[in-house]
Amino acid sequence: MVLLLALLPVAVLILFIYFVDKYQHEPWGQIFKAVGAGAVSALLVVHILMLLNITFDSTSMLGAFLDAFVNAAIPEEAVKLLMLWLVLRNNRYYDEYFDGIVYAVCVGMGFAGLENIVYLIEDENWLATGIARGLFAVPAHFLFAVAMGYYYSLVHFNYHKSENDALFNKICVIAVPVMLHGAYDACLMVMDASLAGRPDISVMCAVGFLVTCVFMVIFAFNKCRKLLAADKAYFDQLAQQQMNEYW
Repeated sequence: MVLLLALLPVAVLILFIYFVDKYQHEPWGQIFKAVGAGAVSALLVVHILMLLNITFDSTSMLGAFLDAFVNAAIPEEAVKLLMLWLVLRNNRYYDEYFDGIVYAVCVGMGFAGLENIVYLIEDENWLATGIARGLFAVPAHFLFAVAMGYYYSLVHFNYHKSENDALFNKICVIAVPVMLHGAYDACLMVMDASLAGRPDISVMCAVGFLVTCVFMVIFAFNKCRKLLAADKAYFDQLAQQQMNEYW
């Protein structure tokens, strides 16, 4: 039951992004490979954090904020990006703009799935934790991955207007997921640190958390729509060329 609760939201989101990719579905072998790479990334992050052993005072708001970025957002997104690169560097099926989002989501879901299993196994109140993480944490990893996959495809397919845009997109491949992830975690961690002494800060963090979640959903929706439109334009142009050659 614990495994089902941990992995059900992961499976749902993988199927969702698979069917949103309406032009050419990725082979399931590649999907599972990306999910496996994401699970490996979770293990790598644990080992990296153990080696670095950077600690902050989680009872202070500044410590909680730094912890959100240094011990969560930065290492997690960096290792997921490394895994995404390994999955896609010689992948002949990576031939559409939207594929970057599909594979990034699969890596993210692999990470979230293993992380979910660990959290639920270690928690006596696993049912409530599983429901909460299924509603927030797992979809959050999905949204971080959409941002990473979007910019990864822009860079991979040189989908930009100038060299400045190219540099900007390369930075955004890691910077945007880190900022979204860090903002998401910081709201929760700072809120937890301020619960006892600063209820006003806790309320602000709760509002910030909801605003961050809404922003990420809108952001992800727009980026998916943009890459789907780019794929549609490509296939329409290809169909027109084939028709011209035929006639």
